[in-house]
Parts: sequence; C-alpha cells; structure tokens
Amino acid sequence: MLTHKPVLKNLNLLFIDDNIEVSAGAYQLLSKYFKEMYLASNVENALRFYLKKDIDIIISDIKMPNDDGLSFVEKIRKNDNLVAIIILTAFTDTDYLLRAANLQIDAYITKPLNFQKLNTALEAAIKRLEWKLQPITISEETFYHSAQKKLIVKNEDISLGHKECLLLELLLFNKNRIIPKNEINDVVWNNQEMTDAALKNLLSELRKKLQCDVIKNQPARGWYIEICL
Repeated sequence: MLTHKPVLKNLNLLFIDDNIEVSAGAYQLLSKYFKEMYLASNVENALRFYLKKDIDIIISDIKMPNDDGLSFVEKIRKNDNLVAIIILTAFTDTDYLLRAANLQIDAYITKPLNFQKLNTALEAAIKRLEWKLQPITISEETFYHSAQKKLIVKNEDISLGHKECLLLELLLFNKNRIIPKNEINDVVWNNQEMTDAALKNLLSELRKKLQCDVIKNQPARGWYIEICL
C-alpha cells in the first residue's frame, strides 16, 4: 500500500508508456490512490491530456517509438516548473539519463514497477507539490486551495470557473513578476483567441469573487497580485 494515500487523493496523475501491459499494471496499482489517472501511449496523446486536464504528477517511460519521454518533458519544462515528473527507466538508458540531468526530474523508477519504488518516487514528487497541497493565503479572510480548486472567502466556499482558476494560479505562482497579456493568453486561453473584452470580464469576475483588491495592473505591461499581510 502507498503511504501517501490521503495526499494523493487530491492529485491527478498522467502515466505515459507505449506498452499496454505496463500501463494496465500501473493503472491497477495506482488508479485507486489518485483523484484521476490518465493513460497515454505516446507524446501526442500525453500533450493532449496535459493541456486539457489539471495534471499534478507525470510518470513517463523514458523511451517510446517515434519520440521519447524526455522530448515530452522538455516541452513541459519550457513553461511549467510546478508539475512533478517521474521517469521510468531501464538500467541501459544511460544516454537518456544524461539528457534528463537539466530537466528537473523529481525521481527515477527502474522497471519493473513495485510499491516500494513508487513510494520513494512519489515522496519526492510530493515535495515539489507542497505549494499545491496547502491553502494559499490571499488576505485575512480569503484563501485558495489549488489541489481542490477551491476559493474560501469568509469561511464560505466560492465557486470558480476553469479560466478563473487558471488566471488566479498564474498570478499566485508568479507573485514577484508582472504577467503580460500574451502569457495570460497562452496559459488561460491555451493559445486560442483572447479578446480584450473577454480578459476584462474574467478579471472583473475574479476580483468580485476574491472580495479584496489584490489584482493590480501596470498599464502596457500586465497584471500581478499584491498580497500584503
């Protein structure tokens, strides 16, 4: 049994392996411990899940036909240092491991999978996700729980839409810099067309729900969140 069961129930897992038997075995081992578990057999499908679902932990085989797990990780790490990544390897994968050295991999698991190896790897992954497992204080009466996508204002749960969560998290996890419009478009609208009116409306609705004046704008530069406690 995995030792981090209560924590994992708040998280979504993406498992990537082109071997059907390995994926089936992993699903049998892990699916009951996570909020959701998604299976992908190649990098294209994995990217589709990553962009559409709220993925917290990625476990990926290091080698796959036509592409490899590290190509996928390289794409993810260009814009995302928050998701936890575990790599499945064989003892002969030394060349791939050299490529992985600068990709902020949280853990490596040598095949075959077993609970002991998974426990150790998931413990490392959870350390990266500590920010997500604790409520973030926005004001004295406003808190955001990223893992549960829950905004709490004056001890009441406030419902947030998908884009509101994405925008709020983008601001919260980049508190020390101004977020330009093009980055909001990339992250919140997933590179789809974002009109000025849509962005203005989203910011207005989110400010109302927060019930505190913490989202600030610097004209011609972008937006940031100001938390003063």
